[in-house]
Amino acid sequence: ALRSYGSMTYAGFKSMLFAGLAPEDARVKAAWDWVRRNYRFDENPGLGQQGRYYYLHAVARALFASGEATLVPVVDGTEAAAPRNWRNDLCDALLAAQQADGSWVNAADRWQEGQPDLVTAYALLALEEAIKPVLAAE
Repeated sequence: ALRSYGSMTYAGFKSMLFAGLAPEDARVKAAWDWVRRNYRFDENPGLGQQGRYYYLHAVARALFASGEATLVPVVDGTEAAAPRNWRNDLCDALLAAQQADGSWVNAADRWQEGQPDLVTAYALLALEEAIKPVLAAE
C-alpha cells in the first residue's frame, strides 16, 4: 500500500507550486492540509529519523516557495491556538541538532545520512532557505 511521508509530500507540494497550480487547486490544498496535520521538525513524518535531513531541506524549499511566513498546525483535528513561524521553528530544530564540531549527522543511516558531509550540506541548504529575505507578502 502507498503511504504519505514527509519528504516526498513536501517535494510534491513544491513541484505543484513550481508548476503554477493555484493554492485553490484540490491537490495543492490536500498537500497543504497534510503539511498542517504533520507539522514537525524532529522527524520525517511517516519514516521517523530516516531521511530527516533531506526532509528538513525539502520542508524549507517548499515552505519558502509557498510564500507563507506562518502556518497553523492541526493536532488531532483541532487547529493550534496560534500560527507557527516555520523559519524560526526550523532554525531552532537544526541548531539543537548541530554537533559540537559544527556538523550534523543522522544516527539513522538510511540514504547515507550517517555521513556528516552530506547531512551538513542538507542542514546548511535548509538554513539558507529559512534565512532568505522575507517576501513583501510575508
